[in-house]
Amino acid sequence: MEARALDLLDAAIAHKRGGAQRPGQTRMVQAVEEAITNGTHLLIEAGPGTGKSFGYLIPLIAAKRRAVISTATKSLQDQLAARDLPFLAEALRPLGYDVTWSAVKGRSNYLCMSRVAEMASSGQTSLLESAVEDTQRVIEWAMQSPSGDRDDMSGAVGDELWDQLSVSGTECPGREACPQAAGCFAMAALDAAAEADLVVVNHHLYGAHLMANHSILPEHDVVVFDEGHRVADTMATSFGLDLSAARVYQLRRAAGFLASAVAGGAASRLIDRLASRARALAAALGEHPVGRLAELGNSRLSEALTNTAIDATEAARLARGVPAEGSFGGPRARLLRLAAHLVADVELVGDPPAGYVTWLERTGTYEAVRAAPIDVGRQFTDEVLERVTTVVTSATLSAGGIMRPIANQLGLRWQTAVDGVPDAATTPPVGADDADVLSYRSVRVDSPFDYDEQARLYVATDLPDPRADGWADAAVARVRSLVAASGGRALVLSTSHRMVGAFAEALRAEAPFEVLAQNDLPKRRLVEQFEADETSVLVATLGFWEGIDVPGRALQLVVLDKVPFPRPDDPLWQARRQSAEASGLNPFQTVDLPRAAILLAQGAGRLIRSVEDRGVVAVLDSRLATKAYGRTLIASLPPMPGTTDLDQIEAFLQRL
Repeated sequence: MEARALDLLDAAIAHKRGGAQRPGQTRMVQAVEEAITNGTHLLIEAGPGTGKSFGYLIPLIAAKRRAVISTATKSLQDQLAARDLPFLAEALRPLGYDVTWSAVKGRSNYLCMSRVAEMASSGQTSLLESAVEDTQRVIEWAMQSPSGDRDDMSGAVGDELWDQLSVSGTECPGREACPQAAGCFAMAALDAAAEADLVVVNHHLYGAHLMANHSILPEHDVVVFDEGHRVADTMATSFGLDLSAARVYQLRRAAGFLASAVAGGAASRLIDRLASRARALAAALGEHPVGRLAELGNSRLSEALTNTAIDATEAARLARGVPAEGSFGGPRARLLRLAAHLVADVELVGDPPAGYVTWLERTGTYEAVRAAPIDVGRQFTDEVLERVTTVVTSATLSAGGIMRPIANQLGLRWQTAVDGVPDAATTPPVGADDADVLSYRSVRVDSPFDYDEQARLYVATDLPDPRADGWADAAVARVRSLVAASGGRALVLSTSHRMVGAFAEALRAEAPFEVLAQNDLPKRRLVEQFEADETSVLVATLGFWEGIDVPGRALQLVVLDKVPFPRPDDPLWQARRQSAEASGLNPFQTVDLPRAAILLAQGAGRLIRSVEDRGVVAVLDSRLATKAYGRTLIASLPPMPGTTDLDQIEAFLQRL
């Protein structure tokens, strides 16, 4: 069995122009194949440049098992489906392997033909008066498109228009209830997935699959979570909820057909009342304190949620009186779905299950009640580990080389074997429940990059503590010096939007090169422009700490302003700390530090993306050198030679 997978790896390398053996990739192929063969769960940390996508795809192909590959980002999903799998299919066909695959995205990525049909039957030229031409362009594209996938469009389409022409997974009534199911792009993608050996999805869709009683994706033997450091947080979102006024407006929009479908004025009065309910909920959210929710009692927020649920129930009652067949079949089915989910979520907020935390969140102008499980481990065990062989991989799974924190987040408790990971191997107590399900193997494979030669780590120990007055001004001044030495070519990453603004403003005032800042353009266009303009600087916050791949001379300096600890006032992280403490664990060591270490390593990992890359990772947080936990953080980073000497680093950058 093992020789077969390695033979396939050899064939793929031989087929690739400039392909070469990588010891880490070979070890990964072996480890993943062993996990598939033995049905054991695997955590595998594969350093940058390992070639981890081939590291798990080749064993899956060799085993001829039905598998799902789940990624954190649509960009990696597209890379696997459009580049890596077609390459392997071509390379391995001479060996007798007929590789079949399919990519599936969330419902809202596809044009909804039911929405288009309803618009045409009503004589509308657009659901938005300001977007008639764009609407027609989208519809004409859909008539020719084999996928209906928004990402396949040659031109951009605004979010507001796309929202009118697509549906969410919560809203879609499914194959049985939708009159346009035969021409549905999302259904076609699922049908293709049902016939494929390998199905490529993202973590959010996999979470939706779990919450839909495993009814979205085809049955599979193995699931691989690439970018696996993101799985626990994504599953917390999937297993939780988000209640905002926008959802009530969405319900009102879906109920609009009732005015024509139901005799009398009850429907029109309900539609008007739903608008009032949305405004009342928005007002209640606006006046309620941010943070964890205790008993709602007789608060204005409780009243707004209760009234919303009452009218959602009434909307469903009226919809059930409309025939399921005919022109109102699609809107009827969508309304019933939305109403049911809204009522259920209001009930959960009023009486959350044990182990859940509820809170009010305010981000800019967006306000919502949110709920999530404090620990996703038990649900992940029930829904995933007990059902399929699970492989979790990423360039960053460990904190200081230890994978146990992320394993425990996912419900994995006992290691059966250790390879390159300094966790003590443990076995379950005699008589422990689910011993096989909760056990795992952990493996680390090193990056092929020569960090001694290619990179330097600079820690600004002369700057004030980031929590002290004066740090912000000193950090801005240091960024100016570093970027001047590198001649631009820099990615400046911050933990706050405020500092993004401060860094960008200071650089634009003095720098002789283009300075790009988050929100100047959509993320993809920002990265494309940064890569195209070799001396430009990109300044951004946490959304850019991972998933950015810019090899070459356009990126020779990565600045990380602070250690990215979770916010102390974040309700979910507060609840996780309290849960750890209640279990007799150190909250900082088991909750805050692992998260910070993984995200810090992700940020640093933006620098070296190929064997030709050279550059500096600069951390403007002196705690990396002055605090005891700094050793754990540094041990989580690529093994770069480090210094606190600014002159030495500026000279290194100038030589580049």
